[in-house]
Amino acid sequence: MKFDPKREVENIVNFVKDYYKKNNLGGAVLGISGGKDSAIVLALLVRALGKENVVGLTLPCHSIKKDKDLAKVVCDYYGVKLYNLDLTSVFDAFTNSFKEGYGEVSEECLIDSDINLKPRLRTASVYYYAAMLSKVMGKPYLVAGTSNKCELFVGYFTKGGDNVHDIATISDFTVSEVIKIGEYLKVPKEVLYRTPSDGLSGMSDEDKLGVKYSQIEQYFDNKCLLEDNVRIKIEKLHNSSRHKFYIPTYRRKNKLAVYPGSFNPIHNTHLDMAKKIIDDNIVDKVVFVPAGDAYEKPNLAKGGHRYEMIKRTIEKEENLEVSDIEIKNNKLYTYETLNYFKSINENSELYLVMGSDNLSEFNTWKEYKYILNNYKLIIFMRNGQSKEDFKDYKDNKNILFVEYDVNLSSSEIRENIKKEDYEEVSKKVSKEVFSYIKEFNLYE
Repeated sequence: MKFDPKREVENIVNFVKDYYKKNNLGGAVLGISGGKDSAIVLALLVRALGKENVVGLTLPCHSIKKDKDLAKVVCDYYGVKLYNLDLTSVFDAFTNSFKEGYGEVSEECLIDSDINLKPRLRTASVYYYAAMLSKVMGKPYLVAGTSNKCELFVGYFTKGGDNVHDIATISDFTVSEVIKIGEYLKVPKEVLYRTPSDGLSGMSDEDKLGVKYSQIEQYFDNKCLLEDNVRIKIEKLHNSSRHKFYIPTYRRKNKLAVYPGSFNPIHNTHLDMAKKIIDDNIVDKVVFVPAGDAYEKPNLAKGGHRYEMIKRTIEKEENLEVSDIEIKNNKLYTYETLNYFKSINENSELYLVMGSDNLSEFNTWKEYKYILNNYKLIIFMRNGQSKEDFKDYKDNKNILFVEYDVNLSSSEIRENIKKEDYEEVSKKVSKEVFSYIKEFNLYE
């Protein structure tokens, strides 16, 4: 599809207008380098916000005079106020202070530090102005970014410097597309067609990168047409700069216990077991998973009833949840249920909760070895058993035996209901479960 700069300018302008209106924003501040990208961003912001709401800054730092002169040409052309803040003395004070504090370092070792310090000082300065204007004007002023798609792809920017901004307008456009937008916006030619450079190193962008912007664009279109050495160079630049986009952040894993069962009905011991492993800081949360209706169990209440009883019981419990995944899928193997919860809880460590009676027949479960290798088990003792009774599992590091004698079963409750011994039932289930059983005449 042929690139249409008129349409893209309209889209960008509408994007900026909508964002500012939605967030009740005031204006924009940006550094004007004397190059095409900052000039085009300035022109776009003037169209969207009005020239009175856009402020340009020149921030020379051992820079050539032409940068400042061309910045003035751009701002005069679009009627934008331009302020100058010379950072040369700030830069010198910083680097001298560093040398005094750290000691002698070779100039070669400081080349990258010096070059990258300049855009970082500039970013701090632009944000300083934006904060000041926000107070003066009574509405937030944003800092506008000026990087294009080609620069971003190969990481040609300073981390913590010119990649820090509040709004980006040309970051999805290649260099040739940016130039076409600039032509449509009538950016002064001496700025628009000026050889791109960082104004810091004395080298052009393409000399520093070792590839041409046209080659980066060709990589986007069809990288197979590039010579191997050029393609490899671009890919190396791209891959080695990924750290500039993402901050690796360690996050503590939540410990989630999956507690499957028929819960026919859920009773006080079920709840006590769940609360115990939370109170003992074994897990952070427990999710009850009632079995589907295909589960082979005598006098099995419909899954919807069992789910609703659990839901009503734990409604006010912050760290207890209920899932209908097995009810919806009618019958899932335990390993499938665990895999489901793993897929939706990527930052969680998963535990399987079950009674010691289940462990006696655990080796008959489908994919039981897979469960043992990929998940941790919490085993509650039942009928006076201890972990010594399970010689095949007692030393397994993935199994935690909890000393809590499970002395109540759902079958007892159903027998009490059958005998109409509701006084006994009320002692074994929550009031929510008891009223639900009575309301729907369950287990009679």
